Amino acid sequence: MNRIRRVEVISRVKKKSKLVRIIWTLIFACILQFAVILSLIYIEGVSDNETGTDYLVILGAGLEGETPSLSLLERLRAGSRYLREHPDTTVIVSGGQGRGEDITEAEAMRRYLVKNGIEENRIIMESRATSTMENFRYSRQLIEERTGGHVGEITFITNKYHIFRSRILARRNGLTAYALASEDFDGVWAKYLREYFAFVKSMIFDW
Repeated sequence: MNRIRRVEVISRVKKKSKLVRIIWTLIFACILQFAVILSLIYIEGVSDNETGTDYLVILGAGLEGETPSLSLLERLRAGSRYLREHPDTTVIVSGGQGRGEDITEAEAMRRYLVKNGIEENRIIMESRATSTMENFRYSRQLIEERTGGHVGEITFITNKYHIFRSRILARRNGLTAYALASEDFDGVWAKYLREYFAFVKSMIFDW
């Protein structure tokens, strides 16, 4: 009996040891995946070589009431500079209305650009999008409506932490898109961590 019990104890110990190894392997895999994706978000957060395109898309971000968030404000500053340097470019301001927002992000962006000297007839408002995937989808539809189906190349503006995912989602929408990175701001590292989870979600659901 004692021998049988010893065999049973050894068997349970081996099973427990195997389970522990599996758990640690999964933990290590998750940490590695997190590190790789976060590194790509950081490394890929750079502008492409700037070129003049017919359309510039400024991707929406949050508002506080009617006031652009820091993320959106930096995108708008970069967009204003680009539009002054490329006077023939039409801009699409893309963003709907979310929680805590009194107007659409598109309307807030339009107001900022007009206030900063951009002619209103150069601005197209896309006021439906609630995600980056929809930013590109609905912006493409607006371009196709204006051109009869031809899209061509576009430039999009977003923050550095958002560029990696945005490039992928632009391609999923069949767009040839050049990224223009806006400046970062204090406390932006929390945005990089949040972007990791947004990236994972987009890779699964945004098609």
